[in-house]
Amino acid sequence: MLSYDEAAARVTGKGQPMEVGDQTIGGVTYKVFANAPPTLREIFATARGFGDATFLVYEGERWSFADVMTHADALGSALVERYGIKVGDRVAIAMRNLPEWVISYAATLSVGAILVSLNAWWTEDELAYAIEDSGATVALADPERVARMTLTCQRTGARIIAVRSPADAGFADLVDRYEDVVELGRPLPEVAIGPEDDATILYTSGTTGAAKGAVSSHRAVVQALMAFGCRQFIEMVRYEGEPPAPPPAYPPSLILTMPLFHVTGCIPVMLSAFASGLKMVIMYRWDAEKALQLIESERVT
Repeated sequence: MLSYDEAAARVTGKGQPMEVGDQTIGGVTYKVFANAPPTLREIFATARGFGDATFLVYEGERWSFADVMTHADALGSALVERYGIKVGDRVAIAMRNLPEWVISYAATLSVGAILVSLNAWWTEDELAYAIEDSGATVALADPERVARMTLTCQRTGARIIAVRSPADAGFADLVDRYEDVVELGRPLPEVAIGPEDDATILYTSGTTGAAKGAVSSHRAVVQALMAFGCRQFIEMVRYEGEPPAPPPAYPPSLILTMPLFHVTGCIPVMLSAFASGLKMVIMYRWDAEKALQLIESERVT
């Protein structure tokens, strides 16, 4: 068995899929994965190749990769053509774990907007602070978050797209229902995005004061995703030559047990599933007994 360092050197060497090299960015030289896609738009485009394979499982719903990308394309079209979103504009997501969270993430980043991930546990005042601080002009939200955000968005002029909302919800004029603005079949607009363009704003916990928006570029998020994948390659190489393990009884899959607005739920779990063609079972909120039931019924590995 190879040591970790020996396996890492082999996996990240010249000509390898996880090749690491030097790159100067903004006057600073970094170690980067040389073969990484330039932006997250390319990551999502890769997912189209997984077609009808199951991607998201939520309650009784099953979404294929094709389903998710059809919705992401249509939502991206609505953001650009209906709401006038341009590269660098801020689009917020404020909802619990739902398939539409994943769709909104892919759509927003694919059209070059900066995704502002809002904590679904926040109070009305906390949401108001982040919406104003980030300068979000559109927010995608579930009904509970819509109710907490409406007054703030009326004050700032931000538009709200409400997901999973009944037709007779009686929202204010600035609120549109997802079903009314997302026209399935609409193509994703062509936009120019660069690796150094800002991609996401995730807020800190605000333990000692107001929460602070931490900004990541497309390159930063893609490189983080590549690092998680690299770790898997290293572990495989370490055990080359060892007696083969029995084949897995079930295909690899993931269960989402933490919020998507948290970096762990978003990148190592959700984005890894997106990039690798894996099934992800979504928990709306953590419940140990339900998690065990889902692991058994969905054969989560």
